[in-house]
Amino acid sequence: MSNSSNIFQEIWNADQRGNGIPALRPSEEKDPSRGYVVVDERASSVGSHHRVLSEVVIPPSKRETYQLCEHLFDNYALERIGREQVTFAETQEELDFIDAILPTPPIEIARLFLESSLNLTISQNLMAAMIKETWFTLGRAGNQSDASGFEHVFVGEQGSSSSKVGGYHFWYKYYLDDAGQSLHHGNALQDRIDYLGTKYHKADEPDKGVLVPEVVTLSLRWDAPLGEGRPGTKTLHKPIGGFFVGCSPEGLIALGLVRTRTETSKLAYINGAKYQLDLHRLDGNDHAIRTFFPRFISANVTAITEDEDDETRGEVTTSPFKILMAMVNPQNPEGGKEFLQIANLSNETASLLGWKVVAPNGVTFELADIEVLPGDIFKFIVPSNNGILRNKAGMIQLRTPNNETAGEYTYTSEQARKEGQPIVFAS
Repeated sequence: MSNSSNIFQEIWNADQRGNGIPALRPSEEKDPSRGYVVVDERASSVGSHHRVLSEVVIPPSKRETYQLCEHLFDNYALERIGREQVTFAETQEELDFIDAILPTPPIEIARLFLESSLNLTISQNLMAAMIKETWFTLGRAGNQSDASGFEHVFVGEQGSSSSKVGGYHFWYKYYLDDAGQSLHHGNALQDRIDYLGTKYHKADEPDKGVLVPEVVTLSLRWDAPLGEGRPGTKTLHKPIGGFFVGCSPEGLIALGLVRTRTETSKLAYINGAKYQLDLHRLDGNDHAIRTFFPRFISANVTAITEDEDDETRGEVTTSPFKILMAMVNPQNPEGGKEFLQIANLSNETASLLGWKVVAPNGVTFELADIEVLPGDIFKFIVPSNNGILRNKAGMIQLRTPNNETAGEYTYTSEQARKEGQPIVFAS
């Protein structure tokens, strides 16, 4: 059974087994069969036409919920004043979307967690009603009479200031507005975004934000459609905002559902990064979202520049230790099952104190003061509640206490896809 300390990572993992797609740095290997989104955030200044989500591939098997979600984007008026005109067709589109996401892995993980947390049996019909109330209920938010979580988070709207963007926290919507290719054939590309730079200055580790592909924090200008089928746009500005990257629509729905309806912490740890999950509810309805989005705080990642890469890669120091084997793709759930076998190949007892293992995504683990006899093998279990070695091509580094490279161990996507089968590294 899931517990509150890792439920957000469990939902993320489940979503990646379903319709979520991996968020990758530009240099990472791509697997079109799984899909991917390349995240090209820059610490330095770039032009307003820079595309942060530079490449997106959603394989056919994962497209249905994105397509149904996309149908909903035109169902809301941009302006805060006035009442939403909800048609029968729009209501049916909501129901079609909810029906499609109910059996998906992240929604099922959320349902089981809600059952445990609320001491309640939740049928599929009740789950559908909870999703609808939490995300699609129209209610009051300040001076706005017909606010909804879905519109604010997934679509974006005019903010409390008539010149500002309100919400706008779904990566796929941003991608479409930034000249991304719609999954609906015949829809023209729409370039509605001016990118105004990254905005990680409020994070505990602002320099690491651009190294984490699963989140984007930025400033933007948006030529926002007026909505509800009306022609025309209005230019709005968002000084700072952001979104998770790579989660499917149902993945984001599940994260918000758990955050809203349970007593879970607002802090989340996903793929080695720490976030604050900000949540505001509609006035007078504790079950309905007004807004929900991640604030990046910090991450256990390191950057290797091109110059450093040229100088250090391949310069491997003499070492008593060698990684013989890695379990990178254990049977689900993966948390606590990934491991490395580290052998002492020298003729003397050696300590692992200060030695480091660097995972493919840059997460670094420092080893304890463990004495390994000559010829013995130490089994290092990755200390994480979630999979960290990534089930795709990658490289694991073994580094000395002086931070010199003692070994680089690469594996292919084909090797990583074999669930429950350890990878043996050639000598």
